[in-house]
Amino acid sequence: MNADTTRPQSLKDAIREFRIELVILNDRVARSVGLQPRDLDILDVIDREGPCTPSQVAGRIGWSRATMTGVLSRLEKDGWIERDTNPSDGRSMTIRSTTRFAELNAAYAKADNVVDEDEPSPEIVRFIAEAAARLRAVNRSG
Repeated sequence: MNADTTRPQSLKDAIREFRIELVILNDRVARSVGLQPRDLDILDVIDREGPCTPSQVAGRIGWSRATMTGVLSRLEKDGWIERDTNPSDGRSMTIRSTTRFAELNAAYAKADNVVDEDEPSPEIVRFIAEAAARLRAVNRSG
């Protein structure tokens, strides 16, 4: 935040400030484990929503499947993900995270601890979750 933390901020300003800090954190975490910053998005989707197909991951982060193919190959080669034949469609693959994902949890531990120190009220958590869902809906609508 800016030096004057007593100044009221609009919600939009606070979100922008938060976004900047998240970018800095994600860049630092990615570098610390030898990843590209957008790799974190891919790995988070796979870990939280997986196992999933490459098309599902591409759609979730807004990339084309062609772009996703090379990135997934690199992540698999580096041990971050595993690919298996999709049990419901033998022509496609499913992707899941590996135990290496624990490295990301460790890299985020300091930031996670700061969040955990002052656990927000259920109302704040609900507000943030609802705002994220609305943003996701806008992003998916075109």
